[in-house]
Amino acid sequence: MSDSSANNIEQHLVILVPGLNGGGLELGQLPQFLTEQGKAIRVLEIDGYTFGKNATKWTYWLQQFHRILDEEKVKYASISIVGISMGSTLALAVATQRDDISSLVLLSPVLKYDGWSVPWYYPMLRIFYLLGFRRWRYFEREPFGVKNPDLRRRIAERFKSSDLSEVGAISITAHHLYQAICLKNYTKNNLFEVTTSTLIVQSVEDDTCSVWSAEKILEEISSELRRIIWLGNSYHIVTVDNERETVLNEVSRFLNTNLDQDNILSNYYMTTKTKPLRLRT
Repeated sequence: MSDSSANNIEQHLVILVPGLNGGGLELGQLPQFLTEQGKAIRVLEIDGYTFGKNATKWTYWLQQFHRILDEEKVKYASISIVGISMGSTLALAVATQRDDISSLVLLSPVLKYDGWSVPWYYPMLRIFYLLGFRRWRYFEREPFGVKNPDLRRRIAERFKSSDLSEVGAISITAHHLYQAICLKNYTKNNLFEVTTSTLIVQSVEDDTCSVWSAEKILEEISSELRRIIWLGNSYHIVTVDNERETVLNEVSRFLNTNLDQDNILSNYYMTTKTKPLRLRT
């Protein structure tokens, strides 16, 4: 690469991945927060994954993600990925197939929908789909993935006039959910391929997925640096809930390890403070 080309390369890019059929609102203030800190950001958009288009296959989601990463590698010296919910799962899946991602942040990652608010009949939806019953949607309902009661009321009001809110879309099609199941299965079976430095942020009260997913990831990835932040006063959409400031600061802190690997990484665990948890009763 010529000197002139090298001078045109920016230092770092953060790709933000919304949840399944989401539009980025569920990222909360994270894009603005990172931008104000001088980081370049890109909110991922993939036809058939993000909001507004019919579902495409999960393999297409991965192909398009790889294409975007390859395009951005030409412009940036390093790239990190921050995902939320199924966006974390998609980010993980990509990380099983490449080793040039600088760091990975997984907010409420999903390998299994087993949270306390998931309806009892959810496991049957896949069976219905395989039997050919595919013209149905899964509708969001209380508590919408948030513990904060005021925000929950605002989301309920927003859904009266809009199909999109801070927790994603009001509904998810059968096709989207089935492709997400396939993505989860692939990711779960290939966690050992992940070598990227990884931060997981997980609520112990997550209403959508239990702590099992986060613990499974932490145990099976091969990353030398892997860390988890446990939250005690939020549900699934941690970027907009009660502990959103903690989430923003921890994400930023972890991403900054890319700026000074020698000094920050060596002291990363030493500067960690434990946080008391408040469990749901």
